[in-house]
Amino acid sequence: MSQAAPIDPLLAGSVIVTGTHYSATTLVGALLATAPEFHLLHEPLNPQPTLSYDSLRPPQWYAFYGEDHFERLQRGLIPMLRRRAIVPELLRRASRVRSGKEFGQVARYAQRRLPMLIAPRPAILKDPFLAFTARTLQQCAGTKVVLCLRHPGGFAESMVRKAGQFDFNDLVDQPALMEQLPDEAETIRHFAREPQPPLAQAALLWRVVYGFAERQLLPDKRTAMVRQEDFMGTREVTARRLLAFAGGSESPRLGRFLRRNFRTDAPSGNGTSYIRRDPQLATTQWRSALSAEEVRVVRDMTEPLAARLGYSAESWPH
Repeated sequence: MSQAAPIDPLLAGSVIVTGTHYSATTLVGALLATAPEFHLLHEPLNPQPTLSYDSLRPPQWYAFYGEDHFERLQRGLIPMLRRRAIVPELLRRASRVRSGKEFGQVARYAQRRLPMLIAPRPAILKDPFLAFTARTLQQCAGTKVVLCLRHPGGFAESMVRKAGQFDFNDLVDQPALMEQLPDEAETIRHFAREPQPPLAQAALLWRVVYGFAERQLLPDKRTAMVRQEDFMGTREVTARRLLAFAGGSESPRLGRFLRRNFRTDAPSGNGTSYIRRDPQLATTQWRSALSAEEVRVVRDMTEPLAARLGYSAESWPH
């Protein structure tokens, strides 16, 4: 029997920031990356990465690497955390450039990689698509997890407006993941066979991701949860709580980050930034964007779990 590979210390010291997409993982990841102890690693499990970052390019969204695939997962992540020849990679990416936008992505890749080459450190693994695999990294490598949570109504409104729909075949095509979701498996297969309205898809995806997190991640003391609402009136307290959990220290960058990105004049919803926002508007605008019937659809599908995660009946429009 082959001996298990040792745990890479940079991976063990890293912190995963995950949740659903549109749950403020980009914001929280960038906030934690203000700590000098970390670099930021962007979406290593995104199946369709741009030229601006590295990815394992799994075939499905929300790919699940179980503990039996941990060594393969670690082998894929280590080169993203440690030194490697950057010039050949930049040339390879530059050869694929077909537009000014893609040229900017290659420049962004160099900007992201150079600090990691100069001084390798643990990373903030910002990736909503690590929502299921986070448990494997936590169990096998001891990696901490920050779970970003957004009200199901807010998530559903954003997903329908920005993505349109979710193909549940991405989950069905992963038998090992479906085994981890026994209570939802039948519904997931139904949504895959007969696609439902986008709002129902969003509600089910929220329920599946956070139902898994409730069972598999939140009972572990190496998991911290942050709700988008926590940034409304207590952003400094919330930021310091998250930094303390991650093991990062507060630097002057944190104050600048909070002042720059939490502003009442910041665009929210239709803006281009996933970081800069009006925290009050970001957490309430879905109430006016969704009709009463649309809210009812989401509420009927998510309310019991939402209540257990801190969203009481008062958090829904009346």
